[in-house]
Amino acid sequence: MLKTKIFLPLLLLLLFANAIKTQQLYSKKKVDSLLILAKIYSEEDKVMLYQQLSKQYKGKNNDSVFYFANLALESAQKDKSDLSFYEAFKCLGDAYADRFDYSLALESYLKSKDYCERTNNKDNQINIRLLIGRTYENLKKTSDAINTYNQANEKAREIEDYKSEGLLLKRIASVYYSINDLNKSLEFAIKSANILIQHNISSELANTYHFIGYVHMALKNWDLAEEYLEKAKALFLKDNDISGLAATFNNLGVIYNENKNNQKAIEFYTKSLDYAKQLNDDDGIATAMNNIGMIYVEMGQLEKGLKNYFESQVYSIKLFDKSGYTNTFNNISAAYLETGNLQKAEEYVTKALPLARKLPVVDVIQESYQILAKIYSKKGLFNKAFEYQGLQLAYNDTLYNQQKTSSILEMQTRFETEAKEKEIQLLKKDKEISALEVDRHKILQKYLVLSLVLFIVLVFVILFSQKRKRKASFLLSLKNKELELTNSKLIESEHNLMELNATKDKFFSIIAHDLKNPFNALLGFSELLEKNFDSYTKEEVKEYINVIYESSQSLFKLLDNLLQWSRTQTKSISYHPEQFELLPLVQQEVIFLHINSDKKKITVNVIINEAITAYADKNIISSVVRNLISNAIKFTNTNGNIEISAKDLVSEIEVSISDSGIGIDTDDLDKIFQLNSSISNKGTANEDGTGLGLLLCKEFTEMNHGRIWATSNKGKGSTFFFTIPKTKIS
Repeated sequence: MLKTKIFLPLLLLLLFANAIKTQQLYSKKKVDSLLILAKIYSEEDKVMLYQQLSKQYKGKNNDSVFYFANLALESAQKDKSDLSFYEAFKCLGDAYADRFDYSLALESYLKSKDYCERTNNKDNQINIRLLIGRTYENLKKTSDAINTYNQANEKAREIEDYKSEGLLLKRIASVYYSINDLNKSLEFAIKSANILIQHNISSELANTYHFIGYVHMALKNWDLAEEYLEKAKALFLKDNDISGLAATFNNLGVIYNENKNNQKAIEFYTKSLDYAKQLNDDDGIATAMNNIGMIYVEMGQLEKGLKNYFESQVYSIKLFDKSGYTNTFNNISAAYLETGNLQKAEEYVTKALPLARKLPVVDVIQESYQILAKIYSKKGLFNKAFEYQGLQLAYNDTLYNQQKTSSILEMQTRFETEAKEKEIQLLKKDKEISALEVDRHKILQKYLVLSLVLFIVLVFVILFSQKRKRKASFLLSLKNKELELTNSKLIESEHNLMELNATKDKFFSIIAHDLKNPFNALLGFSELLEKNFDSYTKEEVKEYINVIYESSQSLFKLLDNLLQWSRTQTKSISYHPEQFELLPLVQQEVIFLHINSDKKKITVNVIINEAITAYADKNIISSVVRNLISNAIKFTNTNGNIEISAKDLVSEIEVSISDSGIGIDTDDLDKIFQLNSSISNKGTANEDGTGLGLLLCKEFTEMNHGRIWATSNKGKGSTFFFTIPKTKIS
C-alpha cells in the first residue's frame, strides 16, 4: 500500500529568492503610463522598463511576454552596453523558460552570461548561473547543473556572500537528491548548514535542517531524521513559519509511524492538519487526512480510517490531484478488504485502476493489481487471483527498470562531474606553469640588469658577477627541468583521462546492446496473452498490447541514449579465440534474423563451403555477422535479395555480405567505419539506427586480427567484406 505522502516544502524554490526579483503587479493604467515614459527614456533604461513589462504579462498573455522581451533586446542593440545585453537576454530566457522551452531558454541565458562576465558584477554572475543551473536541471543535464552551481559558488566565495554560498550548496544537494545519490546530497546539505551556522545566517537555516532531515528519512536514518526535523521545527516556531511547520509536523508523523508509535504519529499529523487549515492549503489538508486515515486503519479502527480517507478524497478532487485521489481509492479499497467487505473493496479498486493507467503511476497500478489478487483469492476465484498476481509481478519489473535508469543516470553524473573537476585541476596547473615561466623571465632580467650595473660601476667584481650568473643559469636549468617534468606528467594525466573516458563509454555501449532483449515485463504480458487470449475481451487485449508497446518504447529510448553516449573504443573486452566451422555460425544468425527478413519478404542465400573453418572469438564474430546481416535487411527493399559467401584464402577467410538495397553515397562510404564521423540513416521500412553497429564491427574484426571494408553502387546495393584468420596466429 502507498501509505504516506512526505513533504519537501518549497525548499528548492527558496534558493532562487535572491536570484530573481519579485514580480510587481501593474494595473492597465500603470502599463500605459510606462509605455508613454518609454518614449523619453534612454535605451539603457528602456531595457529595464521592457523587462518589467514582460514580467507583468507572465501567465496572462504569452505573446506580450515575448513582445516586450524582444523590445528589450532591440533597445540593448541600440545601447550596445554589456549590462543592457545581459538584462535583455536574461529577460528573453525567462520568457522561453515560462513556456517550458528550456533549450531556447538555455541558449538565451548563456548569451546573457557572456555579456555579464564583461561587467564584472559578481552578484549578476551568481544570479545568471542560478538560472542556467536550474535550466540544466529541467533538461535533465544534472552534471552540467552541478558544475554551473559550483561556478556560482566560487563567485559567492570571492565576494564573501555567505548566504548565497549556503543556498548554492543546498541547491547542489537537491540535484544529487534528484538522481538518488543520497550520500552526496547529505554531504552538500551539511556543508550548507555549516556555512549558515558559521556566519549566523539563521533565516535559511530552518529550511536546510528540514532538508537534511528529509534526506535522512530517505536513508532510513530515523533517529537523525527526527533530530534535524526537531531543529527545523524550533526555528520555524521562532519565525512563526506556518508552511514550514505544516511540512515538519507531517514528516515527524511519518517517522513515528515508521517506528510503530501510532498515537504520536496521529498527534503530529493532526498538528500538520491544523497548520494546513490555517494556510488554506488543500493539498496539505488532503495529505494529513490521508495519513491520519492510514494510521487508524493500521490500529484496526477502520470506521475512523475510512472517514478520514473520504474527507481527504474531497480535497484531492477539489485540487484535481488525480494521483492523490487515485492513491486514496486504493487505501479505501484496502480498508474495506480488511473488514471483509469484498464488494466495496472491489468497487473502489476498480475506480483507482483506470485512473492510475491514464496517469500512468506504476506503483499505484501495481498496488491495485495486488489488491485485486487478494479480493479474488478470498472469493475463491484463484485463476483471476493468479492473473492479477502475474500483472503485479510484471509491474515489479517496470519499477526495477525505472530504478535501473535512475542508477545509470547517477553513475553518469558522478563520472562527468569528476571528469570536469579533473579538467579544472589541469587548467589550474597550466596557470601555475605560466606563472613559473613569468617568474623565470623576471629572474633572468634582474640578473642581466644587475650584471650590467656591476660591470659599469665595479669592474673588479666581474668575475664574482659571472659566478653569480653561472649559478643563476644552473637554477634556471633546474627550473626548466622541473617544468618539463610537470608538462610530461600533465600529458600523461590527460592521456589516462582520455583512456578512462573511452573505457566508460564502451562499457555503456555494451550495456545498451544487452538491453535490446525484452525484460520480464514484456515476457509477463506476452505469456498472459498467449495462455489466456481467448478469455480476454478486446479491450483487455488492447490494454496489454499497449503496455507491451510502452515498455518496448521505454527500453529502446534507454538503448538509444546509451548508444549515442558511447563514442569511442575500449580494450577491456574479453577475447577467447577458438577453431570453429563458419557455416553453422552464419546459418544461426540468419535464422535469428529471419523474422526481420520475412517481414520484408527478403531472400537470404548462404553460399559457404561446409569445410571452411576459422580461428577467432566465436561470440564476437557472431556479433559482426549479425550486425552486417541486420544492416543488409534494414537497407534492402521489400522482395530484395541478400547473399552471404566466403572465400578460403591463403592465411585467412574472406566473408562477404551483399544486398540489393539502396546503396551508400561515395562520400559516406569513407566515413562509415570512422568513430568521429559515424552515420545513421533510416532503413527502407523507416527502421531507426544508431550509427554504432559498423564501428563495433570494425573494432571486433580488428580485435580478431582481421580487416573490414565495403563497396557500394548507389541504388543497386552494397557489399561488406571482412576477414578472419584461418588458424591461430603465432
